[in-house]
Order: sequence, then structure tokens, then C-alpha cells
Amino acid sequence: MRRRRRPQLEYDSNVITICNIRDPTTSIVLSKQYTDTVGSRWRLNVYPKGNNTNYRYLSTYVELCDGIAGRYQYIVELLHNDAHKQVKFQSEDHFRVGEIRGYQKFIRVKRVLEEGYLNDDGSIYIRLSIRPATLALRCQYQEEYQSLKEEKILFQFNSQLSQHLTRIRNLREENTALQSIAYPEYNSNIFVMRNFTGLRQASEDVCSDNSYDDLGCCWRLIVYANGDKEGRDEWLSVYLRLLEGIPGSYEYCIELLHNDPTKTVKMEGTQTFEIQERFGWSQFARLDMICANGFVNEEHDALYFRFSLRPPNYKGKCEYQQLLRMELKKDNELLKRELIPEYSTITYTLKNFTELQRKEGFVYSDPLCDDLGFTWRLLIYANGHSEGLGCNLSVYLVLFDGVSGSRFEYRVELLHRNPTANIKMEGVNVFKLKKIWGWPQYIHHERLRQEGYLNEDDSLEFRLSICPPDIKLKCEYQQEFIRQLKERKK
Repeated sequence: MRRRRRPQLEYDSNVITICNIRDPTTSIVLSKQYTDTVGSRWRLNVYPKGNNTNYRYLSTYVELCDGIAGRYQYIVELLHNDAHKQVKFQSEDHFRVGEIRGYQKFIRVKRVLEEGYLNDDGSIYIRLSIRPATLALRCQYQEEYQSLKEEKILFQFNSQLSQHLTRIRNLREENTALQSIAYPEYNSNIFVMRNFTGLRQASEDVCSDNSYDDLGCCWRLIVYANGDKEGRDEWLSVYLRLLEGIPGSYEYCIELLHNDPTKTVKMEGTQTFEIQERFGWSQFARLDMICANGFVNEEHDALYFRFSLRPPNYKGKCEYQQLLRMELKKDNELLKRELIPEYSTITYTLKNFTELQRKEGFVYSDPLCDDLGFTWRLLIYANGHSEGLGCNLSVYLVLFDGVSGSRFEYRVELLHRNPTANIKMEGVNVFKLKKIWGWPQYIHHERLRQEGYLNEDDSLEFRLSICPPDIKLKCEYQQEFIRQLKERKK
């Protein structure tokens, strides 16, 4: 009897650019943090002149910045155009949060400088790959992370609810003598739009960070550097959007600031906002006036905005607070019952589409191994299948390995250069092992070519996203899959 091969646990990989290698004043370079599929955050620490090695070796260390402590396998690779010259070190260590593990003598500095590892800008590429030491540990860490995440979110919600209850009590005590027509104070925020010239040339919009008022509503300022709609190419366009909170009537004010306060551009309005709805001005200020009158900070190529919001009166504010309190209680109860897991995602490029269309066969995409360890693939008929044969692209989703009869949310997208034109199929289905599910008439061949989905190199790009509907089902599937793996191992 043939023994089944033990499923391989894939690494989470990230290619990191390390700059300032030639700079003699650079002693350490810290990479940006990235998050693995477990949820832990990692960082690579690089010493271009070495760490206590008399400047002869480049040193690399892996740091667990936040997440689940435990045993991990990791690979650090110094990339080179010649694959045979790539330097690779692999190890397995126990990490605690804040601890570093790595290689003091990763590679001689002389080799880095002389053997073509440096890019033209003096940087190097290092690929960092990390995974839990075993599949069982990965499942364990995922459960620990979900529990930790749930506790943090519950604490955040309870703290926020307590804060708002305190604010409500204080407002009732302080404002009993105020009339309903009295105006509350504005909640103001400053937004700095940097790289104004570049954004204007690219006709791009930019958003502020999320800003919260004292009701807990989340707002965002949206600025079109080269104008929007009827203001394009001549006007600066600005809008305010209510991301989350209490829908209702709000007074708002947006100001484009100037060193001379008398020149500040100020617009005010009152609108009834719904969630995700925006209001503002497509013709806020003329671009030629902005450039000619000193609004642009020349040192940082930046514009400075102040946006302010408030309910129209205290009566309305108190009503919003009461609604917010009820919503927070409801959200808190929902959160206790279920948390929605994150999607596992893969992008797949189908090459030589025209040739595949003539062959009238099918191809499988690269496998997607989700964070449960289940394996998924797309089954693609370039010339169609079933009722789509001959004139449509047919796409199906297949569960290759996992728990048969599992219920999953799925999203299959055919990508376009304009993201708003992506063709997206999504829903919830019960998947059985190696049974196809999908769309024989995913997209017509004529539309595929005329609307720009087929790339110049005769390829199509797909994105597959998978997740269980809720955390309870995810944990059940994890336990069942671990049980199956143990049975296979016997």
C-alpha cells in the first residue's frame, strides 16, 4: 500500500530592497514590516558593515515584531542576476516577540561590492521566507492569533463603548441648560497632500488618513490634484466621505491653508450623509491660482488642508450619540458570536491564450494553499465548455485537498488594467473534493478582446480569493483537517 505524501507547508516570501549599502555612515538598515498568513509581523535587520565583525561581513537578522511566539523556519537569500551566485541561508529557531535570529557572517562585504550583487542605485535585493516549523504548529498559531485578535477587538469595542457612555453622561450633565438650536464645536483635522506636482501630472486622487470625530464617526478627505468631473485640468476638487458612524445631517467646512490667513480658500456646506457617501466641490479652487499665489509649499511640494465637521445642533448631536451607543452594543454582540476570517488570495497568469483557444483543452492554475492548508485551483477552458463552448471563456473552481463538504466564500476575478472594469464572480458554496463549480459562460471571446482584458503578450490575469464564512466554521475545518492529516500519517 502506497503511503500518501505528507503535504508541504509553503513559505511566506517577501523580496526586500536594502538601500544605502555604499554609504559609509550606514550601520543598520531596517526593512518594512510585513505580515505572514498566520498574522505575525516580521522585519529583516541588515548590517551593511557587519555586526561586531570588523566590517568584513554583511550581517542579517530576522525579527519577530508582533504576533505569535513559537518555532519557525526561515530562509534569507541574497539575490543575484545569476541564480548560481545567490547566497542562501536556512535555519529553524524559536522566536519571541522582539527577539532576532540570523547570521553574523552572511556574506563578505568584498563579495557584495565586487561580484555584481549591487544594483545601479547601490541597493541589494534580499528575499525573506518564513513559515511555522510544522503544519500542526501553523494551525496552532493561527488559532492562537485569532483568539488574540478577537480579544483585542472585543477590548477595543468595550473601551470605545465605555468612552462614549462617559461622554454621553458628561454631555447630559453639562448641556441641560442649552437650547436645541445651540451649535456644538467643530471637530477639525489637518491633511497634508505631498507630491502635489506628481499627483497632478498623473491625474490621481489622494485620501487623508481616517479621522474620527467625538461621536466616533470616521471621515476621510478626498482630493483630486488635477480636478474631477467638470473641474478636470483646471480646478482642484475636494470631497468629504463618511466611512462609518451615524448617517445624518452634518455641517462641514474645507479650507486650503495659506501662510497669509486672508488668502485661505474656505468652503462650507450642510448635507445629509449616508455611509460611504461623499459631498464636496469639483471646482474648489483654480489650479493656476493655487500655483501662482503661494499655496504650494515649495520645500515639500505640498498643499495643506483643514477640514471640520459637526452636527447642526446639540439636539442632533445627542440623538447621534444615542444611536451610536445602540450600534456599538449591537456590533459588540455580533463580534462575540462570529468574526469574519480574511481571504487567502493568489494571482494567476494564463499565457498563450490564442494557442490554448485553438487546442480546445483546459488548463489548471497554480495551486492556492489557503491558511487552513486546503489546496484550490482554477480550471480554465480557453475555448469554452458545455454551453459556453466555442464562444466563451469558461472558468471553474476546484477543491483539490481539504475537508470535503466545506462551505467557503469565493471570489474569482478577471483582472483589467482599469481595476473598476474587473469581472468579479463571488458567492458562497459547499465544495466537495475535486468537484468543479463555476461559470461555463464567464466572458464572451468578443468582449474579452474588444474591452482590453487580453494583454499585449496574449495573456489573461486571474485573482482567486477564498475564506470560510465565519471563524467558527474555520476552526471546525482546521480541527477536521488536522485529524485527516494524522490519519494519513498512520
